[in-house]
Amino acid sequence: MTGSPGPGLGELAAEVARLSDIAALNHLIDRYLAGLDEGLASSASTSAAGSDSGSGSGSGSGLGPGPGSGSGFDAVWAASLFTEDVELLFPVGSHQGLTGADGFLREIMERWDRTHHHGSLASVEPDGDLAAVSWSLIASHVHFGSPLPPQPSAYFQIGGRFTGVARRTPDGWRFARLRLRIVWSTGSPPGGVTEVDARTLEAADSRP
Repeated sequence: MTGSPGPGLGELAAEVARLSDIAALNHLIDRYLAGLDEGLASSASTSAAGSDSGSGSGSGSGLGPGPGSGSGFDAVWAASLFTEDVELLFPVGSHQGLTGADGFLREIMERWDRTHHHGSLASVEPDGDLAAVSWSLIASHVHFGSPLPPQPSAYFQIGGRFTGVARRTPDGWRFARLRLRIVWSTGSPPGGVTEVDARTLEAADSRP
């Protein structure tokens, strides 16, 4: 009794390659989200070390260390995530290009004492050397001076969805475009942030 023929070696190889791309894209997303929290923790550790050493750098501004100070947000970190022409569109601002992307994200993140970014399972659709990516996000941002657990934290929290495009490069998959669209928020935003880019509001923007 002869069964129906299975897929050929070419089809199997193509499927393995597709699954490998999906795994790599999910890893890219995981590295990005984890890097936001870990980079901020690295910045805080560097700032605390500088303060303890009596270097004279102020620690009460809430701005964190500047470029080149050992922050987790540096050019190497950015290059491991983004293409040279990356476009970042976030509620508090936008940025074009790999140069300066680390500083752009550092400035956003160092408004907070600590953060926790929780992403959903991602939708990744590789198509050749490009891939559409999207995932839902709940991001919790703890204000400076907030007590440590188990005491209640003073925080600002948002819920929304990342959408974007990743591109295959000689060094692996990298984000070419990322946009964070906000659905809801609760708590107090950081000082100085009085409005958000309307293009990142789910209710105001229905583009894919």
